[in-house]
Amino acid sequence: MRLFACCCLAALMMNLQAFAAQAGAKPRDAAPPASPLPTTPPVSDEDKANQLSEQVGKLMVKCVNLLTAQDPLSLDFCKQQRDLADQYPPHQRLVDKMLAYDEYGIALAAFDHKQEALEEFDREVTLVPKAVKPGSPEWSTAYWHRAMIYTQMGQNDKADRDYRAAQENCRKAAKATNTPAAQKKRRTIPRQHAALLQKEGKTEAAAQLLQEAQK
Repeated sequence: MRLFACCCLAALMMNLQAFAAQAGAKPRDAAPPASPLPTTPPVSDEDKANQLSEQVGKLMVKCVNLLTAQDPLSLDFCKQQRDLADQYPPHQRLVDKMLAYDEYGIALAAFDHKQEALEEFDREVTLVPKAVKPGSPEWSTAYWHRAMIYTQMGQNDKADRDYRAAQENCRKAAKATNTPAAQKKRRTIPRQHAALLQKEGKTEAAAQLLQEAQK
């Protein structure tokens, strides 16, 4: 306490001496203007994105784990992930945003919030041409998942259109990617599309898709 008081008194004395010196100085001896204090440089978009990325990643793991367990808490954690990803600066981490929209959409669909799920998939598809290249797995996934929600909502024409978009992209991806996951997707999408066409009585087109799924 005594040391603290001494420091304060010393500081006050220095201030008084400086004030007295300035008061007694002649105009020609006036002190030069003080230099402006240094300012903190603004945080760049990339730095902000990096700061958010770690938090988004942690929420993504929690969201996916809860979705896998079919836990209703997934709605909360997937929404937190989506909301945080929305804070990325423009043109930064667009794929992260796509994944956040996709996973929250899946959570909403899993617990029968179809219209809200469709809105998330719409946001995801809007980002597709800005975020990824044709032939990428994310491109196919975005249209595929929206096709499924359209099917559940009975909007078969829109579902058919999105299935076609997903399949066309899978064919492009087949030339560059042949992982087990990619192969599974190339089989699953035409089978689901074929099931939709069979309901509509388009048996010939459905048969062609089933044949394609076996390749």
